[in-house]
Amino acid sequence: MPVEKSSDAISKMLAGEPYLPLVDPTMLKLKSRARNLQYKLNNYPPFVYGEGITPEKVFGGVDGKKYEVIADLFDIPLEKAKQLAIEPPFYCDHGVFIEFKGSFYCNYNTTILDCAKVSIGNRVSFGPNVSIYAATHSVDVGERLEDLERAYPVEIGDDTWVGGSVNIICSAKGTKIGRGCTIAAGTTLWGTFPDNVVIAGNPPKIIKHLEPSANE
Repeated sequence: MPVEKSSDAISKMLAGEPYLPLVDPTMLKLKSRARNLQYKLNNYPPFVYGEGITPEKVFGGVDGKKYEVIADLFDIPLEKAKQLAIEPPFYCDHGVFIEFKGSFYCNYNTTILDCAKVSIGNRVSFGPNVSIYAATHSVDVGERLEDLERAYPVEIGDDTWVGGSVNIICSAKGTKIGRGCTIAAGTTLWGTFPDNVVIAGNPPKIIKHLEPSANE
């Protein structure tokens, strides 16, 4: 069944305009849908380690149907879902606004608030406790008192490694991380960064430039 993801509030949300998140019926359905599918994903019976173990059984379940839950959560084809290796628990806001460009691995306790588009490149890996916040609030108190929220996109390039407990935060100008980057554990990051750099700290800084890989 097609997933409805279009409404006036959703259009404002994706355009970076102030929007009301908890009154729009379509948005509420998406949030409820995502929570139910996350529950299935995070409580899926684990494969018993032993003879015959394969990555597909670990991440897709012994019956392979865990991939169907992943496909539903992100509203993607089943074959694309089989490229995603997700260690539970995993949390997101809507699911359908996360775009995966290819294979992806995330360790335990990943949180993605996909109120704007979150684009994740091919061969990207996350350590544990990584959070991506494409959602934010205005610094204007009056706007917050009206329960308005804002959201801005986040993009992560191919072949990027995101260390444990990294927070990637949206900004009004967008947050974009180039390809081939390494983000050091514990970094809080926002803004735009070029390809092939190591980023660390809070505020985030480029601490090393890397040679492009043979894949580029």
